Amino acid sequence: MLQHIRKLFDQIGRGESVEVHPEKDVRMISAALMAEIATADQKIDDRERSTLLQLLMSHYQLDQETAQAMVERALSERNEATSLYEFTQTVNDHFSERDKYLLVKQMWQVAFADGEIDAFEEHLIRRVAELIYLPHGLFTRARAEARDIDLPDRDQ
Repeated sequence: MLQHIRKLFDQIGRGESVEVHPEKDVRMISAALMAEIATADQKIDDRERSTLLQLLMSHYQLDQETAQAMVERALSERNEATSLYEFTQTVNDHFSERDKYLLVKQMWQVAFADGEIDAFEEHLIRRVAELIYLPHGLFTRARAEARDIDLPDRDQ
């Protein structure tokens, strides 16, 4: 997945024609990182999947079918990822600080969806935040805000 995204941005940078628009790439970046959180503990809870889907739909104004296809693609292609650094470098190149904050907050929302934070989930979010140079204050604020959001699926 990460190789595919990097290839798309390399093509865009060289001015080559690609079959997707940069906006779609940004959405796939978000979907891929949130899918990594959802599967960080080696299992994906229905609440995590539902939260991931809801976040993509609300943040990018996607219909359910499009968001579901993105989630499925992100989950199925996650094993192709080679380097978190290469991926986060793309985030650094194309996301504002506000977008980085929102991405980390969404990652926390996915992690909190099942009611517990796995050590692997926390480590991955912390690592992504460091690699995208999100200030620690924004990292902790994103966590606190995500924790305080009342998700309908969380208490099931």
